[in-house]
Amino acid sequence: MKPSVVFITIACWIEGVYLSKEKQVSQFPADVLVRPNNKVNLTFTHTIKSYDTILWYQRSPGDTSLKLIGYVYYTSVTMESEFKSHFQVTGDGEKMAQLHILNPRNPEDSG
Repeated sequence: MKPSVVFITIACWIEGVYLSKEKQVSQFPADVLVRPNNKVNLTFTHTIKSYDTILWYQRSPGDTSLKLIGYVYYTSVTMESEFKSHFQVTGDGEKMAQLHILNPRNPEDSG
């Protein structure tokens, strides 16, 4: 039996941002292929001085809605209860946050 691969699509959201050279936003990696049960880390960075919050969302296959996983406000992390055992958020909302996917599952984490 061939092991399956999970394709992860997670969105990190900053609303109302006009991007310029002074306002850089990036997520690395943008998407990733991984075998189920292997930990994955996604990193989001920005250089927008007036922003203090980074939010992480999940979009499931065939569903256009976004589910809030959690967010970091300055260095305070808030996680949605349904995602606490599966994801972890760390970082500082003023510059960088990481989403740790503790054990990717198929098909829940594919998109």
